[in-house]
Amino acid sequence: MNEYSRLISVSGMSFAALVALSACSGGGGGGNTTVAATPTTVSGVAAKGIVKQARVLVCRIVNGAPEADASCASGTTGADGSFSVMLNDGFTGSAMVKVMAGAASMMSDETNGSDVPYNMSMRAVIPAISSTTSVYVTPFSEMVASAMGTSAMDAGRITQAMATVQTLMTNLGIDLTVKPMMDLKNSGSDSFMLGKQSNMVKQLARVMMAAKNASSLTDANGAPCNAAGTSAAQQVACATAAMSRVMTGVATTDAPMAAIVLAALNSQNATSVTMPIIRADGTLGMEIADMTSDASMQAAMQRAGMTTNAAANAVHVMMPGMR
Repeated sequence: MNEYSRLISVSGMSFAALVALSACSGGGGGGNTTVAATPTTVSGVAAKGIVKQARVLVCRIVNGAPEADASCASGTTGADGSFSVMLNDGFTGSAMVKVMAGAASMMSDETNGSDVPYNMSMRAVIPAISSTTSVYVTPFSEMVASAMGTSAMDAGRITQAMATVQTLMTNLGIDLTVKPMMDLKNSGSDSFMLGKQSNMVKQLARVMMAAKNASSLTDANGAPCNAAGTSAAQQVACATAAMSRVMTGVATTDAPMAAIVLAALNSQNATSVTMPIIRADGTLGMEIADMTSDASMQAAMQRAGMTTNAAANAVHVMMPGMR
């Protein structure tokens, strides 16, 4: 069962109650002993493509709203977009993850393999943190966070917003619980999971392509995201914001805007994508492939270290599920 579906009730829970427990000691002294909380950890990947050297905040949701940034637990994304942030107080309620730009933050452009500045913020919301929680921060998770507004956040509403986004994006096969890169180290024997991961890579590549190619995607003032003189970083930030504006509530969308966004994404043909692949040895590789071609995908996986037979068998399962 994935972490998103392991919900607990957090309504009315006191934050202070999670920090420590007191117990009376036996014997003559009768003093008090503080029992330390067991830390919880939020780990994951930030991708549009891979987001590197960005600041990560894990902010507890208290009384229906995220705490101030200064109080959030923090970390940094690595060269593979991964992060791991520990909450020493053992918090197990709902939370918001923010991936914020820093001076050296970059993201990969899947259309040409280059790095461009990461000059935006993306968020994800977690219904409930457990001892080890995985979360993937992408433009699609940002849509969920946008749906939440700024108050009345709780596990039930977060789950509802996630379901709304996934239903809206059914034709793209979006699953918010799937790692946005191919992972041959941890999923190499699971061709079905590799198919879901590669589909997420494909859809994120389409976001970049649409940002560059689709004049129908506009900023809040109606100017095309790909207006003359805009950079790739500006275009994808604009496209991500346009996707977020589709969400008008946890269960509602702007139907005309949704149609525009879906048409823009569906019109992109992912025939040349620089795919992030975690090799069997745990290192990150970037492989160029036509994500619509069985042969091209098999060749890319073989270059990443899979045997010919293993790659052929995996592709046979993967490709029918690609959208």
